[in-house]
Formats: sequence, structure tokens, C-alpha cells
Amino acid sequence: MKKLAFSLLATFVLASASHAWGGVGHTYVAKLAVDSLPPSSLKTLMILNKDWFAAASSHPDRWRNRPDSAEAGRHFLDGERFGFGSDLSKIPQDFAAVQKISDYMKLRSDGMNPWTVRRIYGLLVRALKERRWDDALVQVAYLSHYVGDAHVPFHATENYDGQLSEPSQKGIHARFESVMLEKSIAYSELKPGKVRLMSDPVAAIFSILQASINEVPVILAADKKAQAAASGDTFSETYWSAFTPAAKPIAIKRLEMGGAALASLLESAWNEAGRPTPPAGFAAKNRSLPYAPEFVPRGQTPPPFMPVVTAEQKNAARKGAITLHIESDALGKFVPCTVFLPKGYWQTGNQKRYPVLYLLHGAFGKHTDWLKNAGTAAYLADLPLIVVLPDSQGDSFYQNSPGFGKWQSYFEKELMPEVESTFRTIKKREGRAVAGLSMGGYGAWHLALDNPAKFCAAASLSGVVEWGEGKPILNFVQKMFPTNTDALYATGAIWPKIQALAGRSGPWDGPALYFDCGKDDFLIQMNRDMERRLLERGIPFEFAEFDGAHTWPYWDEHLRDVLNFTMRHVAQPTEK
Repeated sequence: MKKLAFSLLATFVLASASHAWGGVGHTYVAKLAVDSLPPSSLKTLMILNKDWFAAASSHPDRWRNRPDSAEAGRHFLDGERFGFGSDLSKIPQDFAAVQKISDYMKLRSDGMNPWTVRRIYGLLVRALKERRWDDALVQVAYLSHYVGDAHVPFHATENYDGQLSEPSQKGIHARFESVMLEKSIAYSELKPGKVRLMSDPVAAIFSILQASINEVPVILAADKKAQAAASGDTFSETYWSAFTPAAKPIAIKRLEMGGAALASLLESAWNEAGRPTPPAGFAAKNRSLPYAPEFVPRGQTPPPFMPVVTAEQKNAARKGAITLHIESDALGKFVPCTVFLPKGYWQTGNQKRYPVLYLLHGAFGKHTDWLKNAGTAAYLADLPLIVVLPDSQGDSFYQNSPGFGKWQSYFEKELMPEVESTFRTIKKREGRAVAGLSMGGYGAWHLALDNPAKFCAAASLSGVVEWGEGKPILNFVQKMFPTNTDALYATGAIWPKIQALAGRSGPWDGPALYFDCGKDDFLIQMNRDMERRLLERGIPFEFAEFDGAHTWPYWDEHLRDVLNFTMRHVAQPTEK
């Protein structure tokens, strides 16, 4: 019965959390980091949120089960696949340079852990600097996971599960980092480490991965010896009695170093952000975490990872939409838009000002698309957010053009001022965000990048993020620019706008950038290209690649990801 019970435990671990240290190991790394921090207001914040942080540190493993096709490679670096054996010092640390060895799509299978840590570190610095504490704690949880992963020996090697050993040692991944840990290591055995400021997260992670891969031969030798003693029965007490004495000290060392490294990165990010003081008693909120399915035992169906919204709820919420018609000198006509106001906006005595999200539709659409084709109104029901659905007046791509008129001028000089004079809005950068789908995904980034002092965040769903580059999409572009088509098409390109903002001294000060795309979408390649470029330039961003195509069911689901991103970036409502 003992053997059967342990076999079932191992099956559960493999099914639920075997991607890295497992839930227990990531919890240990997170708690060690908090205990390792020197006394400060940052440590006070982390102590207050220690249990939440420890639990949330496993969130990226849940996220990859959503699934996000771009996520898996962020958890490891298969060192030998770069052609230098186990000497990771020869791998270029610059993301553009490493692609001469392993191009972007190959890196997604060979591993992108160091550059992922740098990206999340950048998001954390920005959140701390802007005092967005909910988002800061979300980024701390993600950073904890990826840093913890780098300390797992089998996350640094191509032989990640002993599958390349002769004879095969398949299963060693979970035996070392999950089963043995849960069976043999208590948190009380671990010691906090020393914090050292880190100026280069990528270099730090490469050093960590080198130490991790150096432990692999020792662990494999211990496993081989233990299997021989147990006649291959890795579930027997004989196996564990032989394996644990050699492997446990390595696991303890890697966990302790993981906690110290994470604490060092947290302290470094806090210093880089100017050592902001968190609000007293601040508590993290689960609703700030991106939606992801819960872990469940093998064979069981996970609960819905997003709140279930019925068709009846969607239809009832649509009744709260307001339609405005704004007189536009720029376009020479009255232009419609739809507005959603937050619950309680008209309540007697409510003088609060709210942030605004401008939500743009796609090509061949109109301002009512998000209302009719998705559960937008219902998803907004409990959010303290004003949402405005503009009308593009044709396939204008939200630009000024001879073919469709001065749409961007209308948006910047007429629509936004009208919204802000009619409704109680927060008239600051942190009070405005913009998002959209397809053509509107381009429009969101284009408008925010042209107005970085006015928008704190921009989100693109299945967006045309390489508009302005390569061969024009003639059926759209020639309608916009009947003459001088190629030159005028290029003036609206996204990447030069990003380069111009990235070229300023200091960290990225443009809008926070989010984008996702379905892996079966005809626009997926340009979205992958954008992730590659942003990684090369070291610009922080959020990107996901989900199942799905260029369809309303996809946008309906992932609008809620956009709303989650938006709420982590805009200001909370303020009193008048």
C-alpha cells in the first residue's frame, strides 16, 4: 500500500506542477527571498504579502496550461543546444546576437529564460516607479517563478528529463525537483541568503544557469546508482534511501541560492525605481493576476479559469450602453461613439473620477461591434472604468488620410476632450488607456505611441503591428492614400515610433505594451516578429500566443485579458 500511495502522489505531482520546482519548491524560493531582504519598506510590503506571493509564484506554470504557445520556452535554457556543450559562457547574452546561433522560433524551443527574466524585471521596475503596487506584486510573482526555474539543474540542460541518458533515466526531472523535495525537505532546513545588487539580470541568470547545469552529472550519477540498488524501482524506499543523501544537499543549495538571487533582483529593481515607499498595509489582490486555469489531478477537468458570464447577463448588460454623436470639424460630420459608465456612476453623492479605456474595433466594423459581438458590457460590470467605443468612419486605420479624413485629429482634439468634459474622468496619463482588435490593435499602439504623455497603456488583440512595413495591404492603403501610397503608408509604421521612444536616455518611458494573437491567425507572424524586436531592444512588454484565429470568439475571450492588463496600469478612481 505504501508503494501504491507514493505512486499516486508522484502522478499528482507530475500532472499538476512538475514544470519546475513544483508548487512547494517555488513557495520555498519565494519565502526565502522575503526572509533574505534587508529591513526596508519593501521588505515590510513583502512580509505582509508573503503567503499570497508564495502561492502566486506558481502562476506562470498555470498560465502555460492555458495554453500560451509562447510561454514554455521562458522557463528554461537547454544549454547544450547552442553548440558549446555545458559551457554556457560561450552563448551570446545579447538577444540579437544569440539569434545567429538559434533563431527566434528555435529559441522558443531551446529556451529564453534569461531574456524573460530581464523582461519581467523591466516590468517590475516600471510598476514600482509608477507606484502601481498591484502590478508590482504580480511581476514579483512572475519574476520569482522564472528565477526559481533558472536554479533547477534540469532547466539548464538538453537532457532535461534524463531522456538522453544511456540507459534512459526518464523521470529524473520530477524525481529530483518535485517528489524528493516534497518527501524530504522542510522549509525549516533552508537558510536565507545575502542580497547583492545586480545591474545586469541577463548576465546574472546566465551565471545561475551555469551553476545549475554543473550539478546535472552529479544528480544523474546518484539516480543511476540508486536505480541499480533498487533494481529500477524508482518508487521504492530502497531507491529513495540511496538517492536522497546525494541529491538533497544539491536541492537545498539551489533553493537557497534561488531565494538569495530573487531577493537581490527585487532589491535591485526597487533601487532602480527610486526606492518608492509602498502604502501602509497594502494587500495584493488575486483579481490582479492574469486569468489562468487551476492545477487539478490528472484526469480531472479544471474549473473555468475566467468568470462564467451567461448570454442572459451579456444581453442585460448591453442595455447600459450610451450612444453619443460628436460634432467633428476634422471630419465634417457628426460621429457616433458608444460609452459604458461604471456601476454607481450616477449614484447620489458619487463624485469620483474614473480612468478611461478607448476600445477600438477592426476593419469593416463600427463602434457597436464590441457591444454586439462580445460580452463587453458584462465584463465591465464590476470594473471602475469608463469605456469608450469610437467609430473609425471606415477603414481609416485610425490615421489622418486623404481617403478617410482627419480621423486622428478628431480623436485627439475632439473625441477625447468631449469625453473628458462630459464625464468625470482622470485627466492624466495614468487615467487613459487604449486597446483594439486587428485594425484597432494597430490603432491602439499607433495612437498611444504618438501620444506617450497622454496614455499609460496600449493593448493589441490580433493587431496589424507591422503596418507601414513591407508591401502595403493595397485594398486598404490605396483607399487611404490614393496617391504617393508607399511613402504615406510608411509614415504610420509602428516600429519607427517605438525606436524613437526607445532612443531616449534611460528606461522605456513609452506606454506599457500588451499584445496577443491566435496561433492560427493570419497575422501571427508579424506579432511574433514584434516580440522578437522588443526583446532585442530590451523593451518591457506582455505578449501571449493563444489557441485561436482571427475571429470574434477569440476576441471575446481575450478582451478580458486586455481588461486585466488595463486595470493593472490605470489609476484607481479618485475623489473630485
